Amino acid sequence: MRIGLFDAVSEGLSRALTFHQKRHEILASNVANVETPGYRARDLEFKDALASAFEAGGDDETAPTISEARLIDRPSGSTRPDGNTVDIDMEMARLAYNRSSYTTYSEILARRLGGLRRAIDGSE
Repeated sequence: MRIGLFDAVSEGLSRALTFHQKRHEILASNVANVETPGYRARDLEFKDALASAFEAGGDDETAPTISEARLIDRPSGSTRPDGNTVDIDMEMARLAYNRSSYTTYSEILARRLGGLRRAIDGSE
């Protein structure tokens, strides 16, 4: 078990932010390729890796990494005649949801670090 200033929850939040950042890059790539013939929409399937980020208990040896999050081709409801599977409305919704999740995790982590800062400073 890791001993230090940061507990398992803080470590899990940090990993969650990394996962969401990577997913944002992949979703943005889908949007950028909305007109590319043959482009297959992709996503980062990291639900299990994200859950284990919090279950690892701060142990660096058992903590999941971004490589444990699977990059998948995400089949959509339809494939356009040019072979592209990107649905721009769905991608924008996924981006908004991912951004919201990232913001939530970062605010929680910021509050936890703020509490640590107040404890160090001795302020209330």
